[in-house]
Amino acid sequence: MEIVYAIESAQKSKLTRVLEAEPYADDSFARAGYVLKDSAAVGLPAGKLVAYVKVEDAALAAKLEAKLKAIEGIAALAGADKEKVVAAIAQEQDAACSGFGAVFG
Repeated sequence: MEIVYAIESAQKSKLTRVLEAEPYADDSFARAGYVLKDSAAVGLPAGKLVAYVKVEDAALAAKLEAKLKAIEGIAALAGADKEKVVAAIAQEQDAACSGFGAVFG
């Protein structure tokens, strides 16, 4: 399950407080792994931050989404906007993996 949320850049402190809270807890964003990007870097209009999390466990996904939904001003992305973010992050991760492979290949 891929979770994608956006918030105004001015609200970054609220978002990072939630993303960085309790990093050693089983239901933390640090354990699940998240990506935080400027919206312009993933093909969306500038001025927002985008948080992306990919988890396989539905229960964990629900807990993480509940934490994000508690932030005032945050909104879930869906449809074409969500697909742009998912595609941009997947492309970036693939490029990083192939570059790392070239170092040792």
